[in-house]
Amino acid sequence: MKTSNTKRMVRIMSFILFFSVLSVWVIFYFIMSNYIANNTRNQMALAANQIIERLGGEFTQVEKLLYNLKRNDGVKALARESNPDRYVPLISSVNGYLESAVFSPDFFEHIIIFQDSSRFFRLAGNLGNLQSSQLYSHIMSMDFPNHLAISLDGSKYIGYADSITLTERNSGAAVILIAEEKILDVLRNYDQSGSLLVAIKANGEIVASNTDNIHLFTQSANHSVVNSRLGITPYEILVTAQSQFINASVIYFTIVALITAAIFSIVIFIYADVLNRRFFRPMVMTISSIDSLDTERLTLESHNVILPHVQSEEFDWLIDKINAMLLNIDKKNTEVKTAEIGKQKALVFSLKKQINAHFTINTLNTIRMLVERGELEKAESVSGGLISLIRYAYDEDELINIWEELGVLDNYAYIMNSRYDNKFEIDFDFDDRLMKYLMPRMILQPLLENSIEHGFVGMASGCTLSVKAELENDIVSFIVSDNGRGMRADALSELHDRLNIITEGLRGYENIALLNIKSRLHHYYGTTGHLALHTNDGAGFKVTVSIPAIKETEGKK
Repeated sequence: MKTSNTKRMVRIMSFILFFSVLSVWVIFYFIMSNYIANNTRNQMALAANQIIERLGGEFTQVEKLLYNLKRNDGVKALARESNPDRYVPLISSVNGYLESAVFSPDFFEHIIIFQDSSRFFRLAGNLGNLQSSQLYSHIMSMDFPNHLAISLDGSKYIGYADSITLTERNSGAAVILIAEEKILDVLRNYDQSGSLLVAIKANGEIVASNTDNIHLFTQSANHSVVNSRLGITPYEILVTAQSQFINASVIYFTIVALITAAIFSIVIFIYADVLNRRFFRPMVMTISSIDSLDTERLTLESHNVILPHVQSEEFDWLIDKINAMLLNIDKKNTEVKTAEIGKQKALVFSLKKQINAHFTINTLNTIRMLVERGELEKAESVSGGLISLIRYAYDEDELINIWEELGVLDNYAYIMNSRYDNKFEIDFDFDDRLMKYLMPRMILQPLLENSIEHGFVGMASGCTLSVKAELENDIVSFIVSDNGRGMRADALSELHDRLNIITEGLRGYENIALLNIKSRLHHYYGTTGHLALHTNDGAGFKVTVSIPAIKETEGKK
């Protein structure tokens, strides 16, 4: 195998992983930037609507109050009264009316009733005589009713003025002024960040604003302006957000995103380097050693180590086990060739057949092919399954928990499926009650292997296997069945005959797995352990193994 191909594949996969994560991050960045900007605008719009609702209520209240004042008899009497001695009781009467009216006096700065330029009455506020005269001159030049926007003694006011009809030739005026500072106080209450720009407009002109940059209220693609009339008044309010505030939120997120992306990139590179040093590099070295190993000419007489270490704790452990297994297999092979007792030959040869050097090397070659195809996670899973099988095969305990045996079968099935491009469907169905029961080690694995290696010869697809375990009347039954080619009736009859004479020695190695299982059942359980075969030519094969139910507590006594 050319290990450079594997290294190149690892690099390509690393770059693909990095750029995939980077692409997802870029998409996330733009989505979140959009979201933050839209969310900020929505918050601005909410604050704008709250301001509009609050000011709209206040201005509507001002207009209603002015309307009621000019129609009030006490106000009319005060506006046409020429006798100074009558001013005090009339003003008291009007003040009494104001106290009974429902309005917010804190919002109004001044309420003034004018007779003419020399006679006016301050119902609220402390506007001076000079400012009052200036105000009178200003309102006399207006058409009633109308809004006011005036600066008096350096203070800006907006409000309403309306005439009070007294006679055909004589009339007065009622004026309510609101200090611009009062309006700005409302804005500050709803806009703590100072990010909103607010202006009040009347008859097409802006009469009050919290900014001198009036051009910002021109609706454009970059500024969303909320425009609403304040109640039933002639005033409109314009609210927009400062673009710097929205941009600041996006910039802040950008900085945080870039820092996080940099940290994440460093973590990915460190992870990739560690993964390369701890997994990919040792795996490539191991596969290279296996690729150069000639199993046909393998001799162990002058070698204690077949595969060299790769300086990785996990892979060195696996290599040690493989080396030990190959040494042990060679030793067992020698014993099989020289032994006189057929039963011992069968047992040793069975062990070799179940998990041997060829199986291990074939599995490692499968791992190599998976790595070459870039299926790294699957390669890691197959490696873990192989380690579990080797560890399982070298365990000294003769009896094993039934559910542990199921886990071993699952690992074995996964490895074999990986070798044969997933052409098998394997169903495991174990009774939950068997979690506390024991069985002989490696009784079922040879049955599964027989079906895979022999039962499906000539079948490219549609291969199904079933492994069931049932508990009934203190008997545990294991049923392994497939839909393979099955066996002829005469061949099955001959096999039954051979299984019935296990005590007379074994001739040859055909069907050694079944003979081995029969011998082990006889060894552990005597006449209470059974092996039954069922088949029809071309209609699959089924093996049933029955053993007494022995709990873990009983088996350890």
